[in-house]
Amino acid sequence: MKQYLLTPPNYLAAARSWDLPLAHMAFQIGPEGRLHQADLPPEVTGGLMLVGMPEPPTGDTDPRRAVQEILSVCQARAFIGVVLDLEEPPSPYITRIIEALQTGLSRNRRGLFLPESYANFSPQAFLYLSSAISGGSLRQRLQAAVETYGADRLALSLHRARADFFLPSPTGEGRPISREELRRRMTRLEPRVHFSQDLCAHYFTYMSRETGAHFILFDDENSLRKKRELAQEVGIQRFFWLYPEVEELGSRVVQ
Repeated sequence: MKQYLLTPPNYLAAARSWDLPLAHMAFQIGPEGRLHQADLPPEVTGGLMLVGMPEPPTGDTDPRRAVQEILSVCQARAFIGVVLDLEEPPSPYITRIIEALQTGLSRNRRGLFLPESYANFSPQAFLYLSSAISGGSLRQRLQAAVETYGADRLALSLHRARADFFLPSPTGEGRPISREELRRRMTRLEPRVHFSQDLCAHYFTYMSRETGAHFILFDDENSLRKKRELAQEVGIQRFFWLYPEVEELGSRVVQ
């Protein structure tokens, strides 16, 4: 089993105490096609390099400069791979940078991680998918991914679910809530909390005079570990945890 802690640079000192390899969330490609880096101490080496792209450059931007900058950082800091954090739909620039980056990383035996939605853009890349679902069956979801791509290509992002859904919820999108808000709701409502075997998460329902029926879905240490166990049962052995999201649960959650 391989586990990585996705860590912003301002949480670096605390995350190091968890004794897991880190995926450094300190890099992004700007709209001009250059790599930007947050401050990282020079002694930071090893683990993964996470590269965001909040505003992808236009399709006619040459990706070679950004790719060379990424490869240079990987070499200098001994990173073993790159995670591309892609939230935008595919574009000509994204297509080109994936192709160029995969070629450069493979040459030095480094890995590339892409969202599952980008699976067709590189047959060699590892693919990451989220454990937080609001409908269907997580086991079936993971089994289907394994059957489609093979377990060796997959990494499960153990993203903590904690959201309030209006019922009915045709989009399956809930409103994220804080730990404090969840505690206040549970103290005030004293709900009967259930565990969904399909979602592998805890939930309860309540009624509001103003907004009607609600469904609250949330993870704790036990449900996240069960999600990891479920993934291992179908053959997945790579996992991402997000810091500081899991900090409130304690380091035992990753053991």
